Amino acid sequence: MTKRVLAIYLVLVVLIALLVPSCAGAQCTIYVQATLCGIPWQGTVNYTLTAAGGAPISGTAVPSTHTVDCGTWNCAYGSGGPVGTFLQSITPNPTQTVSGGGNITFTLNFELNQDAAITFKTWSVNGFTFEGSGLETVPCNIIDAHFKQWVKGCEGYNVTMNETSWLSITQTAGPAAMVVVVNDDCAVNKTPDGQVIVPPVKKFQYPSVDNVTRQKGYNITLVPLTPTMLDVHTQWQLVKVTNYTKAINWFGISLAPFVEPHPCVLFELVLTPGAFYQFTLKASADVALVGATDVNPGNNHDMGPELTLIVDLS
Repeated sequence: MTKRVLAIYLVLVVLIALLVPSCAGAQCTIYVQATLCGIPWQGTVNYTLTAAGGAPISGTAVPSTHTVDCGTWNCAYGSGGPVGTFLQSITPNPTQTVSGGGNITFTLNFELNQDAAITFKTWSVNGFTFEGSGLETVPCNIIDAHFKQWVKGCEGYNVTMNETSWLSITQTAGPAAMVVVVNDDCAVNKTPDGQVIVPPVKKFQYPSVDNVTRQKGYNITLVPLTPTMLDVHTQWQLVKVTNYTKAINWFGISLAPFVEPHPCVLFELVLTPGAFYQFTLKASADVALVGATDVNPGNNHDMGPELTLIVDLS
């Protein structure tokens, strides 16, 4: 190769090196942002970005941008965020990989603190409100209790609830009465106050007698002056910041011999014709969030006023 040709070759090599960028040391971008109840939010949040073998990067606010070495990065929440909230998730994933000068985004999703609550509303007969501490009724009627409940948090977000309702029944007058388990699914209902896009969904329902789960057809004879605890366990999917009225049709009143239960009741109270009966009823209910923290568990339980029930068949 002549000196002239060699010189031209070296010039070409230098020009190519200057014109063609090198991939070595390419930088990538990480964006960190946050939402509150699904809406973009900005403010103080402490978080850490970490890559394998690299020094961690600390962040103190969102939204923010970081120029980093390409590779696999993890985003970990430390503290901060909107007041009265909790971190629900980091999306699309707390660990992501970026390459080729590209970018990735970590979104810290905050939700308002959740507070489930329930309060006794009223006793009712056949669904109609009853006020007072004493009720004289007749066979074929259905005795039920209504509660008001809600979950505070991000409006419109779904929440799953475990719920238990109890009815303490004590026979104070009359010959032995019998309670039969019916457990019709429509015996426990929940109605939202106002219109909601997503109606409440019941996941399951099962009854117990004195804290023992019982199947349809099980019966027990009440012992005079001795409380018997009837209960029903349900799980619901509800919408936050919606008030619901929960109705529990505890029992229908039938005459012996028992043949067929009332529709939409949990239990059947079977009485002997020609006798005078009196019972003391106490209704209570409990709610519990599933897979979430309740910031005020003190309002998760309530008990209604005692009701004296009279059925005069004499």
